[in-house]
Amino acid sequence: MSQEISHIELNKNGIAAIEELNSALSALSVIFKNLPVSELVKNKRLHKSMKEKAAWYACIVNSNIDVLLLQEYFDSKQSRNILLKKETEQYLETVNHFEELRTLSTNVSVYENLLSEKVEEVNAFDLFSTPVVNKQKCPTHLTQLFSQWQLTPSKASNDLETALVRFCEWHTLNNFSFNGQRQLILWFNYQLWKIYGDASALINVEYYFFHHWNKESRQVDASIKSIVTFMHEACKALEIELKLLYRAEIKFDTLEPLQKIANNYLYCSGFVCEGITVNTEDYSLQLNKVLLRKGFISSEDINYKLSVEKVNLTVQNWYKTELVDVVIKEDGWYAYIKANAARTNRLQSFSNVSFNTQIPDWNRMVTKPTIQLEVPEKRLELAVNATATRQKAFFG
Repeated sequence: MSQEISHIELNKNGIAAIEELNSALSALSVIFKNLPVSELVKNKRLHKSMKEKAAWYACIVNSNIDVLLLQEYFDSKQSRNILLKKETEQYLETVNHFEELRTLSTNVSVYENLLSEKVEEVNAFDLFSTPVVNKQKCPTHLTQLFSQWQLTPSKASNDLETALVRFCEWHTLNNFSFNGQRQLILWFNYQLWKIYGDASALINVEYYFFHHWNKESRQVDASIKSIVTFMHEACKALEIELKLLYRAEIKFDTLEPLQKIANNYLYCSGFVCEGITVNTEDYSLQLNKVLLRKGFISSEDINYKLSVEKVNLTVQNWYKTELVDVVIKEDGWYAYIKANAARTNRLQSFSNVSFNTQIPDWNRMVTKPTIQLEVPEKRLELAVNATATRQKAFFG
């Protein structure tokens, strides 16, 4: 299978689906990176996904591993099965070193460093010697394929299409089998990571390969269309999951209608709003962070240490940009990002929302009163004059 043939086939079927998936993955990557939840929550979700991916990877590349062993692995920190333990640890170790692979310039060097591991010399164990690092030598047929990739520029419309096409070419040289072909799956994960970052680890392509990818010869367009459909459905499920996680943290159900609209707009924009930045070094930095976390900020969010004058000045400056609108009530106020300022096609669905266009009465703007600590009153103590006393006589 040549790069030319693959690209022609994809132009006939599935190129639009790949572009749609690329947009979905790019949006998911931005949302996951900027999602305003704790790093502990993010890392916990990544760890869960990586553990599942490692388990299915082990079953794909090693046919001696029984699928029934996976439940024990999912329920505990490790597996008692030595084969499953070895394969999963190797997978996780490789993925954790993706950043180091960035310095490698060719696919041959990437191949040879994906599974770098230390091995013991048989019958020559020496306490004073250093274990030799074993690197997998790139086979001749793969070296030729990688050279072809390097000499022939990709005609794909995006990096995702290039990764999918080359994955299929490599898979063809492996006789459509994953058994023992660890580098192919690891390489594909590495390509996705380079494009979409940590969010790519949330897509369990290993599960798909084990359950749906046939070993017999397949047409390129049918194979790619199948995995693209799976990844797209996974993106939709992840978007719902992350949104529910985020809404639970900010108590979305308790918000007012305009606040909910602004919050939905902010989420869909990846928590990025042109004209409002957190890179400033003035007093508005803290307010900007709150605004880009929820899509709105109210008088209840104001730190009592901030001066009322500076807070009011910041809110009025936001209003002048026409990206933020303000609602002033008797007991407070809130400023929210206007969703009808959307400029990208993906956010045009928010442009039909009507907003209050009346100029706020800034004189009615109130803020959270400064908190003063109660100081206990000092009790007056009357001085007691010492009086002379007679010493009592002691009779023995």
